[in-house]
Amino acid sequence: MPHIVLPRLAQFARCAAAAAALLLLPGCGNSPYAASDADKPVFYTVFGDDPLTMDPSIAYDFNSEALAALVYPSFYQYHYLKRNPLVLLPALGAADPKVEAIPVREVIAGKAVTRTGQRWTFRIRPGVHFQDDPCFAGGKGREVVAIDFLNAFRRMADPRVSCPVYAYFGDKILGMAAFRERIQAAGTDLAAAARALRTPIEGLQTDPADPYTFRIVMDQPYPQLRFLMALPFTGPLAEEVLDRYADERVPPETPDLQKLSQHPVGCGPFMLTEYTKKSRIVLKPNPNRRIETYPTDGDPGDREAGLLEDAGRQLPFVSEIQVNIVRESITSFNQFMQGYIDSAGIGQSNFQEVMAKPGQLSPAMRRRGVQLVHAKNYEISYFAFNMRDPTYGGYSEKNRKLRQSISLSVDSGELIDLFYLGLGVPGQSMLPPGLFGYDPGYRNPYRQFDPSLKRARQLLAEAGYKDGIDPTTGRPLVLNWDNANTTPAGRQFTGLAVRQIQRLGIDVESHSFLGPVITDRTNKGQCQFMGGLGVWGADYPDPENFVFLLYGPNAAVKASGPNISNYSNPEYDRLFERMRVMRDGPERLAIIRTMRAIVQEDCPVIPVRHTEAYGMLQPWLHNYKVHPVAVDTWKFLRVDTAQREAFRSRYNAPNYLPLIAVAALLVAGALPAARVVSRRTNRRVRRNRPGAETALERDGRL
Repeated sequence: MPHIVLPRLAQFARCAAAAAALLLLPGCGNSPYAASDADKPVFYTVFGDDPLTMDPSIAYDFNSEALAALVYPSFYQYHYLKRNPLVLLPALGAADPKVEAIPVREVIAGKAVTRTGQRWTFRIRPGVHFQDDPCFAGGKGREVVAIDFLNAFRRMADPRVSCPVYAYFGDKILGMAAFRERIQAAGTDLAAAARALRTPIEGLQTDPADPYTFRIVMDQPYPQLRFLMALPFTGPLAEEVLDRYADERVPPETPDLQKLSQHPVGCGPFMLTEYTKKSRIVLKPNPNRRIETYPTDGDPGDREAGLLEDAGRQLPFVSEIQVNIVRESITSFNQFMQGYIDSAGIGQSNFQEVMAKPGQLSPAMRRRGVQLVHAKNYEISYFAFNMRDPTYGGYSEKNRKLRQSISLSVDSGELIDLFYLGLGVPGQSMLPPGLFGYDPGYRNPYRQFDPSLKRARQLLAEAGYKDGIDPTTGRPLVLNWDNANTTPAGRQFTGLAVRQIQRLGIDVESHSFLGPVITDRTNKGQCQFMGGLGVWGADYPDPENFVFLLYGPNAAVKASGPNISNYSNPEYDRLFERMRVMRDGPERLAIIRTMRAIVQEDCPVIPVRHTEAYGMLQPWLHNYKVHPVAVDTWKFLRVDTAQREAFRSRYNAPNYLPLIAVAALLVAGALPAARVVSRRTNRRVRRNRPGAETALERDGRL
């Protein structure tokens, strides 16, 4: 049987060659995208997790608002390029509103009182249409009219919606608070709630003679309204959309997989076309969008920076925005390095590789053409005590000193240096740099960290907790800290902050929850101490947007408001109500500083850091300029697909040497096996006489 060896040797060789061929196939690349997308002008970016919602009435975290702003434009938008000062331009608005002072009569304690109010008259652009959707007749998006804007305000007042900006309007727009109370009185009776929803709100008015005009009437001046008319919260909402998708209108027993939180329907430049949780979100240009063009002017230096190359061209420049959900920062950084993501953050995991020193990219990154972005936004990160808590809340001298002691134990400098790569300004008050009222020379006496903790320990002892011991139990005082630090980076931050406070002898117990859980616990007053990695960023560039975080009527437990500490000081509230209706000037500045002094002593919050951050852009991404407030900026971006593909080909070219080595090992491994087979098949076997049978043959085993 000598001829068996050659076919078997050939079989081994064929197997080795096939294995090598599979490894060398060009189709086995590392691109996460379809090959057909290579020449499409798609903007690729990442989120660390799914957005909480795309419902414009409740979208308040950055990820949610960035998406909602592209689907739900409002009356105003910010000039993309101008910064000093920021400039508001009509978006869906036809022109700036008309503002009139009017007398407002009301009854207070049985007496008729007349005060000065305001009436704002808005006119919107005709010819703007909602995107196509099955909720509209025939599936075609209808024209946007004035009542659609008022639908957004009416929905804000619905207590079932928990709109985070209701507190901006509820105590100003005539009849809005009463409307909210009527819905609250309906309880779980959906029919009664539906009837309440149809009742009028005195301060929200349409014009019977003009379907494109509406009015907002308030019982007090409120200049900040113009800024709020640039937020997705105040953009138009079609009644058809709310009837079909709004959670609060769908009976609980009616299953409906499409909710407004995952099925936005607006009139913006983009529309949602795909949402796969934990995977990706895809936005594409809305065919019904209004015509917009890139700015033709900007700040000094913008033209030299290449930010006006597309001046006057029609938006958008990208055919798609794809947001990939990538939880681990190291994974998103690797995808950026391979050219599969167009922008990325710089953090602890990649700082050494990316930066030569603060403010300067490494030579390797500069050779790649990577652009460095330095962002200074109007933001504050802070810890907050629940002022309703019996131990850490309250306004007694004892409780103030306890909070002041803990504030002195938190070392912002260490947090910034070790966790934020030295980026940021230690917080002294709630106002961030750049806003009116911020004082770079102010030093909060309870935010000056001393490594000896001498003053902090003294205040703790004066509060009755010497060395952190609770005299009622004889054990360390416990501080329960609720936070959303669920990521690996968040856990590092938690560990560092816990160690800082525990140096006082207090035992800190961290409880990390997802964002919606934290919000629910905060609104129910279940937290004792709150805060962490999250920041409060400006909705509009006015100090009111930060000092109102401590305004009593904005308490979280009252109206799901932004005052998460539930702080309530009558003098602070009185000053706030004066300050918020004033224009910037010496009198307003003096009031802001008095409010700051009140908060300093009560210590309901611990300001930690005014944020700064570095980011990276690929060389093919154009028109990127950080805006301190606006979140609809992706619509201005442009990508050079040819440059991107050239980069990907260069930095993702297959290295065949390891594969060839593997193939050679496979072939080499096959040769000894072939020789063994050859020896076995060529062994001489003694033949029996013709006609004779062996025992094995008789048994049928040969």
